[in-house]
Amino acid sequence: MSPTPEDPSRLSRAREHLKEGAAEARAELDERMQGLIDQGRGLLGQAELLIREKPLAAFGVAFAAGYLIAALTRRR
Repeated sequence: MSPTPEDPSRLSRAREHLKEGAAEARAELDERMQGLIDQGRGLLGQAELLIREKPLAAFGVAFAAGYLIAALTRRR
């Protein structure tokens, strides 16, 4: 199969198409990542507010979670 004069232009178009697709995918991923970062910041803000409002309950939950994790990971 011998190359035809069209091959370089087809390769160039394919390369440009791939570049455009990669740029679109990156933009979409950046947008989604920013949304997740914003959501995480919102959750941290809510947690901080809850801890300030009910510090004893927050301490109890943290202690219980730590105890549970330690119990589950303890080797016998």
